[in-house]
Amino acid sequence: MAFQNKKTKSPCIDVCISRNGMCIGCYRTLEEMAGWPTYTEEEKEQVLENIKKRRPSQDYYGGPV
Repeated sequence: MAFQNKKTKSPCIDVCISRNGMCIGCYRTLEEMAGWPTYTEEEKEQVLENIKKRRPSQDYYGGPV
């Protein structure tokens, strides 16, 4: 079996609108967006955990996210 590097996919959804220093599309801070390309896999996983805490449980129209 070949060795596979784990590569965490960016949470970006191409909305990229910042409100109060946070993207309303992916829920990352400006610092997290800028640092993503150079973050380690562990740092990226931490960002994804942070996003889970920030993201509302419902979307704008009241449906599940």
